[in-house]
Amino acid sequence: MSAALATPPAATEEQVAPLRLVCFAPAGGSSASFKTWPKALAPEFLVQAVDLPGRATRRADPPAESLVRHADELAPLLAGSGPYALLGHSLGGLLAYEVAKRISRDPDLRDPEFVVLAGSRPPHRSSSKVFAPLVELPDEQLLDALTEIGAVNPMLRTSPLRGLFIPALRNDLRLVVGYHPDPAEEPPRISLAAWHAEDDHLAPPAVGAEWARYTSGDFTHTAFGGDHFFLYDRMPTVASALRAARDRAVR
Repeated sequence: MSAALATPPAATEEQVAPLRLVCFAPAGGSSASFKTWPKALAPEFLVQAVDLPGRATRRADPPAESLVRHADELAPLLAGSGPYALLGHSLGGLLAYEVAKRISRDPDLRDPEFVVLAGSRPPHRSSSKVFAPLVELPDEQLLDALTEIGAVNPMLRTSPLRGLFIPALRNDLRLVVGYHPDPAEEPPRISLAAWHAEDDHLAPPAVGAEWARYTSGDFTHTAFGGDHFFLYDRMPTVASALRAARDRAVR
């Protein structure tokens, strides 16, 4: 697991120590998705961005074959002894939720202070049926289809990293297609926040609000301006929302 960590200033008696924020990227993404976050969120947060196997700093590792099994592997690694929170975008939201669910079941692991699921569809409204016919399309057709539903940035066509991004994207889409959690499972008792953008056609706010059924703890839903990539395009607003969530958690 790779982590991009910001080094916070030492806390004074009047300050609360930085909260570790574990971040999961969207399909095809990596820890680089959050490269500006350590500076933008300091000093309140210590950002730890997770790389899935098969990309970025874990490029030599075999790709994950199951989102659920990968969450099993990550849970004990990410639940440290100090306070922390989880945040996932799109596919990363599903992974963040599955990690939180596993942590909540283990009495030896510390629960996150809160979990943010941004631009992510809840399991019963999964994008698996949307992505299943797209996974094996040729590169251009795949990008056309995903661009049409707002799932990728159109600039990818000319990106010098396109050759690395597309294989990772395909594997992540396979993870979504193969994600079928048990609908009868009891929801974990976690503090869950669902964030969705008003112009997100892939995961609109009305769908995002249905995450409420996936926790027996506190739940909040917030609609932001922007599209599927609001989490990066609206950083000042996102930073304010994260600081507010932190303030509520550490009271």
